[in-house]
Amino acid sequence: MAIKARHQKILEIISAKPVATQQELAAHLSRRGFASTQSSVSRDIVKLGLTKLDGYYVAPEQAVKVSGPVISIDTAGENIIVVRTEVGLAQPAALSIDRAAIGEIVGTVAGDDTILVAVKNVAAQRVAIKKIVSLFATSRSRGANKRAVSSRAAGLWPR
Repeated sequence: MAIKARHQKILEIISAKPVATQQELAAHLSRRGFASTQSSVSRDIVKLGLTKLDGYYVAPEQAVKVSGPVISIDTAGENIIVVRTEVGLAQPAALSIDRAAIGEIVGTVAGDDTILVAVKNVAAQRVAIKKIVSLFATSRSRGANKRAVSSRAAGLWPR
């Protein structure tokens, strides 16, 4: 339970203020009563699927465009990424993913508002999620996504 609470606190911290380094994040956690080291923060970052946008840590769902096609990114097992889009935008978004030639992705299948992305393994899944997020991310300087972190993200997303 302590790890889950620390993960929730990390998501709260990076949502509230820009955090550029693992050491900075560890310091924020310590000030809030969570014991952590750079190595434990590093593991937390991997487990939460955090990525850097404009030099600062963000949760995947915070990084995707507010007005863009992607609504959410989730996992289904170790070999599938599920990308939800606005209605009618899954096929163009899948085409963008395909054209990005992300090496970890085996292929995509798009419906009307959902894309299934097949990957080779769980390690490839984590890398592919970060690359998909980067593909559809908006810069903080142009107005980053203010959407609240979903309960799925707060629950150690991606697995």
